[in-house]
Amino acid sequence: WAIAWSTSFFGYAMSVRYPSDAWLLFVFGPFVGGALVTAIVEGRPGLAAFFGRMARWRVGLRWYAVAVLLPPALRLAALGLNVLSGAAIAPDARWPGPPDLLAESLVLSALIAVAEEPGFRGFALPRLLEGRSALAASLVLGALHTVWHLPLLVAGEESPVIVPIIVAGAVVITWLFNHAGGSVLVVMLLHASVDLWVGVFDRLFAPADAAAQTAWLAVAYVASALGLVWRAGPELGRRPGG
Repeated sequence: WAIAWSTSFFGYAMSVRYPSDAWLLFVFGPFVGGALVTAIVEGRPGLAAFFGRMARWRVGLRWYAVAVLLPPALRLAALGLNVLSGAAIAPDARWPGPPDLLAESLVLSALIAVAEEPGFRGFALPRLLEGRSALAASLVLGALHTVWHLPLLVAGEESPVIVPIIVAGAVVITWLFNHAGGSVLVVMLLHASVDLWVGVFDRLFAPADAAAQTAWLAVAYVASALGLVWRAGPELGRRPGG
Protein backbone atom coordinates (compact mmCIF):
# COMPACT_ATOMS: atom_id res chain seq x y z
CA TRP A 1 0.00 0.00 0.00
CA ALA A 2 2.84 2.39 0.81
CA ILE A 3 4.34 1.72 -2.63
CA ALA A 4 1.01 2.29 -4.37
CA TRP A 5 0.10 5.49 -2.55
CA SER A 6 3.54 7.12 -2.61
CA THR A 7 4.02 6.34 -6.31
CA SER A 8 0.65 7.74 -7.31
CA PHE A 9 0.92 10.76 -5.00
CA PHE A 10 4.29 11.58 -6.54
CA GLY A 11 2.78 11.33 -10.02
CA TYR A 12 -0.10 13.62 -9.04
CA ALA A 13 2.23 16.19 -7.44
CA MET A 14 4.46 16.23 -10.50
CA SER A 15 1.46 16.57 -12.84
CA VAL A 16 0.44 19.72 -10.94
CA ARG A 17 3.96 21.16 -11.10
CA TYR A 18 4.80 19.98 -14.62
CA PRO A 19 1.55 19.25 -16.50
CA SER A 20 1.90 16.27 -18.82
CA ASP A 21 -0.17 13.23 -19.72
CA ALA A 22 2.93 11.13 -19.06
CA TRP A 23 2.33 11.39 -15.30
CA LEU A 24 -0.84 9.33 -15.79
CA LEU A 25 1.40 6.26 -15.82
CA PHE A 26 1.89 6.73 -12.08
CA VAL A 27 -1.70 5.58 -11.46
CA PHE A 28 -0.22 2.10 -11.93
CA GLY A 29 1.01 2.34 -8.33
CA PRO A 30 -1.48 -0.26 -7.00
CA PHE A 31 -0.64 -2.66 -9.83
CA VAL A 32 3.11 -2.29 -9.31
CA GLY A 33 2.84 -2.43 -5.52
CA GLY A 34 0.67 -5.54 -5.56
CA ALA A 35 2.84 -7.37 -8.08
CA LEU A 36 6.10 -6.41 -6.36
CA VAL A 37 5.04 -7.45 -2.85
CA THR A 38 3.55 -10.67 -4.22
CA ALA A 39 6.80 -11.49 -5.99
CA ILE A 40 8.86 -10.83 -2.86
CA VAL A 41 6.62 -12.68 -0.39
CA GLU A 42 5.13 -15.50 -2.47
CA GLY A 43 7.45 -15.83 -5.46
CA ARG A 44 6.37 -17.36 -8.74
CA PRO A 45 3.34 -19.24 -7.37
CA GLY A 46 2.00 -15.99 -5.93
CA LEU A 47 2.57 -14.11 -9.17
CA ALA A 48 0.84 -16.89 -11.09
CA ALA A 49 -2.21 -16.51 -8.85
CA PHE A 50 -2.03 -12.69 -9.07
CA PHE A 51 -2.04 -12.63 -12.87
CA GLY A 52 -4.40 -15.61 -13.00
CA ARG A 53 -7.12 -13.59 -11.27
CA MET A 54 -6.63 -10.86 -13.88
CA ALA A 55 -7.09 -13.35 -16.72
CA ARG A 56 -9.98 -15.32 -15.20
CA TRP A 57 -12.63 -14.92 -17.88
CA ARG A 58 -14.69 -18.11 -17.50
CA VAL A 59 -17.48 -16.72 -15.39
CA GLY A 60 -21.19 -16.55 -16.06
CA LEU A 61 -22.30 -14.08 -18.73
CA ARG A 62 -24.65 -12.45 -16.25
CA TRP A 63 -21.68 -11.20 -14.23
CA TYR A 64 -20.24 -9.54 -17.31
CA ALA A 65 -23.65 -7.94 -17.80
CA VAL A 66 -23.67 -6.75 -14.19
CA ALA A 67 -20.19 -5.28 -14.59
CA VAL A 68 -21.13 -3.34 -17.72
CA LEU A 69 -24.70 -2.31 -16.92
CA LEU A 70 -24.79 -1.69 -13.17
CA PRO A 71 -22.80 1.60 -13.21
CA PRO A 72 -25.00 3.32 -15.85
CA ALA A 73 -28.11 1.93 -14.13
CA LEU A 74 -27.08 3.58 -10.85
CA ARG A 75 -26.34 6.84 -12.65
CA LEU A 76 -29.72 6.73 -14.39
CA ALA A 77 -31.39 6.18 -11.02
CA ALA A 78 -29.50 9.19 -9.63
CA LEU A 79 -30.48 11.24 -12.67
CA GLY A 80 -34.14 10.40 -12.15
CA LEU A 81 -33.98 11.34 -8.46
CA ASN A 82 -32.13 14.53 -9.33
CA VAL A 83 -34.74 15.61 -11.87
CA LEU A 84 -37.59 14.69 -9.52
CA SER A 85 -36.00 16.86 -6.82
CA GLY A 86 -36.01 19.89 -9.11
CA ALA A 87 -32.81 19.72 -11.16
CA ALA A 88 -33.01 20.65 -14.82
CA ILE A 89 -30.95 19.22 -17.63
CA ALA A 90 -28.90 22.01 -19.18
CA PRO A 91 -30.34 23.33 -22.47
CA ASP A 92 -27.01 22.84 -24.24
CA ALA A 93 -26.41 19.36 -22.82
CA ARG A 94 -25.54 16.63 -25.28
CA TRP A 95 -24.59 12.99 -25.10
CA PRO A 96 -21.10 12.32 -26.41
CA GLY A 97 -20.96 10.46 -29.70
CA PRO A 98 -19.23 7.09 -30.09
CA PRO A 99 -15.98 8.70 -31.38
CA ASP A 100 -15.75 10.80 -28.20
CA LEU A 101 -16.37 7.79 -25.98
CA LEU A 102 -13.84 5.61 -27.78
CA ALA A 103 -11.13 8.24 -28.16
CA GLU A 104 -11.28 9.65 -24.65
CA SER A 105 -13.48 8.11 -21.98
CA LEU A 106 -13.27 4.44 -22.90
CA VAL A 107 -9.50 4.32 -23.31
CA LEU A 108 -8.85 6.35 -20.15
CA SER A 109 -11.38 4.36 -18.12
CA ALA A 110 -9.85 1.05 -19.18
CA LEU A 111 -6.35 2.32 -18.38
CA ILE A 112 -7.33 3.39 -14.86
CA ALA A 113 -9.19 0.13 -14.21
CA VAL A 114 -6.16 -1.95 -15.22
CA ALA A 115 -3.88 0.29 -13.16
CA GLU A 116 -5.90 0.10 -9.93
CA GLU A 117 -7.93 -3.08 -9.62
CA PRO A 118 -5.11 -5.67 -9.74
CA GLY A 119 -3.77 -3.96 -6.62
CA PHE A 120 -7.04 -3.29 -4.82
CA ARG A 121 -9.02 -6.42 -5.68
CA GLY A 122 -6.28 -8.71 -7.04
CA PHE A 123 -3.84 -8.25 -4.15
CA ALA A 124 -5.48 -6.52 -1.18
CA LEU A 125 -9.00 -7.98 -1.15
CA PRO A 126 -8.07 -11.70 -0.96
CA ARG A 127 -5.79 -10.92 1.98
CA LEU A 128 -8.36 -8.75 3.74
CA LEU A 129 -10.89 -11.56 3.39
CA GLU A 130 -8.69 -13.82 5.51
CA GLY A 131 -10.19 -13.87 9.00
CA ARG A 132 -12.79 -11.20 8.22
CA SER A 133 -16.29 -11.13 6.86
CA ALA A 134 -16.61 -9.94 3.28
CA LEU A 135 -18.43 -6.84 4.55
CA ALA A 136 -15.65 -5.96 6.99
CA ALA A 137 -13.00 -6.51 4.31
CA SER A 138 -14.95 -4.26 1.95
CA LEU A 139 -15.20 -1.45 4.49
CA VAL A 140 -11.47 -1.62 5.23
CA LEU A 141 -10.63 -1.58 1.53
CA GLY A 142 -13.11 1.24 0.96
CA ALA A 143 -11.32 3.30 3.60
CA LEU A 144 -7.95 2.59 1.97
CA HIS A 145 -9.37 3.49 -1.43
CA THR A 146 -10.60 6.77 0.04
CA VAL A 147 -7.06 7.55 1.20
CA TRP A 148 -5.97 6.81 -2.37
CA HIS A 149 -8.22 9.67 -3.52
CA LEU A 150 -7.02 11.99 -0.76
CA PRO A 151 -4.82 14.20 -2.99
CA LEU A 152 -7.76 14.90 -5.28
CA LEU A 153 -10.03 15.59 -2.31
CA VAL A 154 -7.55 17.98 -0.70
CA ALA A 155 -6.99 19.77 -4.00
CA GLY A 156 -10.75 20.21 -4.43
CA GLU A 157 -10.80 18.23 -7.66
CA GLU A 158 -13.23 15.73 -6.17
CA SER A 159 -16.19 16.32 -3.86
CA PRO A 160 -16.28 14.76 -0.36
CA VAL A 161 -19.53 13.14 -1.51
CA ILE A 162 -17.35 10.66 -3.36
CA VAL A 163 -16.37 9.06 -0.03
CA PRO A 164 -19.67 7.16 0.52
CA ILE A 165 -19.61 6.24 -3.18
CA ILE A 166 -16.16 4.69 -2.78
CA VAL A 167 -17.01 2.82 0.43
CA ALA A 168 -20.40 1.57 -0.76
CA GLY A 169 -18.84 0.76 -4.12
CA ALA A 170 -16.28 -1.43 -2.36
CA VAL A 171 -19.15 -3.50 -0.95
CA VAL A 172 -20.74 -3.83 -4.40
CA ILE A 173 -17.41 -4.82 -5.98
CA THR A 174 -16.72 -7.47 -3.32
CA TRP A 175 -20.16 -8.94 -3.98
CA LEU A 176 -19.35 -9.10 -7.70
CA PHE A 177 -15.84 -10.45 -7.01
CA ASN A 178 -17.28 -13.29 -4.91
CA HIS A 179 -19.94 -14.25 -7.43
CA ALA A 180 -17.52 -14.04 -10.36
CA GLY A 181 -15.18 -16.56 -8.77
CA GLY A 182 -12.57 -14.00 -7.78
CA SER A 183 -12.21 -12.67 -11.32
CA VAL A 184 -10.31 -9.38 -11.31
CA LEU A 185 -11.02 -9.15 -15.05
CA VAL A 186 -14.74 -8.72 -14.38
CA VAL A 187 -14.01 -6.20 -11.63
CA MET A 188 -11.79 -4.21 -14.00
CA LEU A 189 -14.67 -4.18 -16.47
CA LEU A 190 -17.00 -2.76 -13.82
CA HIS A 191 -14.43 -0.12 -12.80
CA ALA A 192 -14.01 0.91 -16.44
CA SER A 193 -17.78 1.22 -16.80
CA VAL A 194 -17.96 3.36 -13.64
CA ASP A 195 -15.36 5.80 -14.95
CA LEU A 196 -16.72 5.77 -18.50
CA TRP A 197 -20.08 7.24 -17.50
CA VAL A 198 -18.70 10.03 -15.30
CA GLY A 199 -18.13 12.34 -18.22
CA VAL A 200 -21.44 11.43 -19.81
CA PHE A 201 -23.84 12.20 -16.97
CA ASP A 202 -21.99 15.04 -15.25
CA ARG A 203 -22.08 17.22 -18.36
CA LEU A 204 -25.88 17.05 -18.52
CA PHE A 205 -26.33 19.56 -15.68
CA ALA A 206 -25.23 23.02 -14.67
CA PRO A 207 -22.63 22.97 -11.82
CA ALA A 208 -25.12 23.22 -8.94
CA ASP A 209 -27.36 20.49 -10.32
CA ALA A 210 -24.29 18.38 -11.20
CA ALA A 211 -23.29 18.48 -7.52
CA ALA A 212 -26.78 17.30 -6.61
CA GLN A 213 -26.44 14.52 -9.19
CA THR A 214 -23.31 13.29 -7.40
CA ALA A 215 -25.14 13.39 -4.06
CA TRP A 216 -28.00 11.32 -5.47
CA LEU A 217 -25.45 8.92 -6.93
CA ALA A 218 -24.07 8.43 -3.42
CA VAL A 219 -27.61 7.62 -2.26
CA ALA A 220 -27.96 5.08 -5.07
CA TYR A 221 -24.65 3.39 -4.21
CA VAL A 222 -25.35 3.25 -0.48
CA ALA A 223 -28.84 1.88 -1.10
CA SER A 224 -27.40 -0.78 -3.42
CA ALA A 225 -24.76 -1.78 -0.88
CA LEU A 226 -27.32 -2.02 1.91
CA GLY A 227 -29.60 -4.05 -0.33
CA LEU A 228 -26.81 -6.50 -1.13
CA VAL A 229 -25.90 -6.89 2.54
CA TRP A 230 -29.56 -7.46 3.41
CA ARG A 231 -29.98 -10.03 0.64
CA ALA A 232 -26.60 -11.81 0.68
CA GLY A 233 -25.56 -11.29 4.30
CA PRO A 234 -22.19 -10.08 5.59
CA GLU A 235 -20.32 -12.62 3.46
CA LEU A 236 -21.72 -11.05 0.26
CA GLY A 237 -22.06 -14.38 -1.49
CA ARG A 238 -18.68 -15.78 -0.47
CA ARG A 239 -18.69 -19.56 -0.42
CA PRO A 240 -17.58 -21.38 2.75
CA GLY A 241 -13.82 -21.68 2.72
CA GLY A 242 -13.55 -19.07 -0.06
